Amino acid sequence: MKTLKLKKPLTFGKKTVDELKFREYATAEDLLAFDETGPNRQTIALLASLTGTDESLIKQLHVTDYRAADAIASELIRPETGEKKEQESLLPAP
Repeated sequence: MKTLKLKKPLTFGKKTVDELKFREYATAEDLLAFDETGPNRQTIALLASLTGTDESLIKQLHVTDYRAADAIASELIRPETGEKKEQESLLPAP
């Protein structure tokens, strides 16, 4: 499990969030985030799905933490070696 320590912790309700914990893998359901319009909306939905947090919390992330979280998410959804290339896939490009 990858954990991202936030450089700028957030207060969400009565709870302080100082890290995001990512699952070890992405699922097809996580990729539904790409049905949203606009790249930032897609990323916010994906990060919320991968970390099991609310989108409203992800929206509050400092840009530095948001970009770091995006980098982790990108690794999780990157095709594995030997997997079909994007243009060969029937799935829309993320």
